[in-house]
Amino acid sequence: MKENAEAFEARISPVRSIALGVLSAGFVAVGFLLVGAFGAIDFESSRFPAWVVQVAGWLSIVFFGPLTFVHLWRGLNPGLAVRINSDGMLLKDFSADMIPWSDVQELRSLNVMGTNMLQFEVTDARMEQFGWFRRKSAEINRSTSGLAHSIVVNNTNRSHSELLEAVTFFAPPQLSQYL
Repeated sequence: MKENAEAFEARISPVRSIALGVLSAGFVAVGFLLVGAFGAIDFESSRFPAWVVQVAGWLSIVFFGPLTFVHLWRGLNPGLAVRINSDGMLLKDFSADMIPWSDVQELRSLNVMGTNMLQFEVTDARMEQFGWFRRKSAEINRSTSGLAHSIVVNNTNRSHSELLEAVTFFAPPQLSQYL
C-alpha cells in the first residue's frame, strides 16, 4: 500500500522567499547606514561608542548580505525542497539524492523558539555525501539540539504537521516512534 501512496512534496514558496530577501536587504541597508556609507552619523547622541555601532553595521552586512541573495534566488527559482515517500527522504538542501530509510538512524520532532523542526541522524556513509557545511555543522547541532540535522518547512507550501504525517506514514515504525 505504501508503494502506491502519493509522495509528500514541499515546494519553496516564492512569495515568502522574496519577502525574506527584501527583509534581509533592509538589514543590509541599515548596516550600510551604521558604517556611514550614506554619510557620517552623529555618534554624540548615541548611547553606544562609535566602534560598537560600526561593528554592528558590518555584522549586519556580513550576515544578511548572503541571506538576501539566497532568499531572492530561491524566490525567483522555486522548486522542490522536500519529498517523502516509501523509499526515503529527498532533501534538496542536503543532497540531490534520495536518502533511503535504511540510512536514517533516528527521527525526532522539535520546537525551538516557535520553529518546528524534523531532526534526523544518518549513517556516516550517507553523511559523507552531504556538503561540507552540513558535515561540519553536524557536531554543533548534536551538542545543541540532540541530532545532527534538521528540516524546516516554514518557507514551503506545506506545514510541519503535514511533514510529520508523511514521515509517520512512510518511515519504518522504529524511526517514527518519537514523532
